[in-house]
Amino acid sequence: MTKQTNWPNLADEGHISETDSISLVDLAGLIDWAGIVLGKTGLENPRHEARLLVSYGLGITIEQTLYDQSRQLAEAEFACVLPLIRRRSDREPLAHITGIREFWSLEFGVGVDCLIPRPDSECIVESALDILRYPKSEAHVLDLGTGSGCLLLSVMHERSYVSGIGVDCSYEAVCRARDNSRRLKLNERANFMVGQWGAALERRFDLILCNPPYARAQEINGLMPEVSCYEPHLALDGGADGLSCYRKIAPQLSRLLIPRGMVCIEVGLGQADSVVRLFSKYGLGLHARRTDLGGVERCLVFVCLSSV
Repeated sequence: MTKQTNWPNLADEGHISETDSISLVDLAGLIDWAGIVLGKTGLENPRHEARLLVSYGLGITIEQTLYDQSRQLAEAEFACVLPLIRRRSDREPLAHITGIREFWSLEFGVGVDCLIPRPDSECIVESALDILRYPKSEAHVLDLGTGSGCLLLSVMHERSYVSGIGVDCSYEAVCRARDNSRRLKLNERANFMVGQWGAALERRFDLILCNPPYARAQEINGLMPEVSCYEPHLALDGGADGLSCYRKIAPQLSRLLIPRGMVCIEVGLGQADSVVRLFSKYGLGLHARRTDLGGVERCLVFVCLSSV
C-alpha cells in the first residue's frame, strides 16, 4: 500500500495556504495543485507556469511532465518544487527563478542585475540583421546599455563577420553579459565594458544598437509586480517623460558612427515621433520604422548623415 504524504501540512510550512482540498500523490496532482496556487495570484497562464516550475524543480523535461503524470512523488521532491511555487506566487519573474531567458532562440543567463530580455526587442535584432545581410570582411557593432548582452550577442550569433562592444553603467550587468558571451562561445569577438553610454569610446562603428530605459519615472511603480518589484529601476527609468536617456545618447551618436553608419534603437509606446525629432537635430536621418509582435512601433532605424 502506497504511503500518503501529508501535502497540505508541507504546503502550510512553506506559507502557501488553502491547499487542504488538493490531494498531491503523483506528478499530475502536483501540477494541478501548483496551477491552482499560481492561479490565485492573477497570472495569465498559471498551469503552464506550474508545469515549467515543476519541470525545473524536479530536473525533468517538459515532455516528462506530460507523459509521466502517474509518477508517484516523494515528499523530498515536493520540497524541491514548493519554494519555486512560493517565489512565483510572490510574482518573482520566472526568468529570475530559473536563471534563464530565451531570446532569439538562444538561452541567456539573467538575474536581478539586468533587464530580462523581451520578445518585443527582437525587432532590433531583425533590423540589425537586415542592415548586416551582405557579407563583409568585418563589421563593428556597438551596443549601448547592453544589459544581458542579448542584442549584440544575438546579432553576432547570426553574422560571423561581426565583432562588437557592449557598454553598460552597471558593473554587474557587464559581468552578466560577459558570462553570456562565454555561454554562447562568442567571447572571442565580443567585449564588454563599464561606461556611461558612449562617452569613453573614441573609435567608430558601422552599427549601434540600443534599448535605453524609457518608462516614465512616475509610472514604474504601477507596472506589473514582476517588473516594478524585481527588475532594476536603473534599466527602466527614462525620467519624467521617458525620454531623458535619448537626450543623453543623441549627441554622441554621430561621433561614434562611420559616415552612413546606422542606429537601431528601441522606443516606448507613443515615443517614436519625439525620438525622430530629437535625433534629427544631431545629424541622424530616419531610415525605417519597425513594429513589434503586438503591432507597436518599437524600433527606429537611423542613418548618420554627418560625422563630427
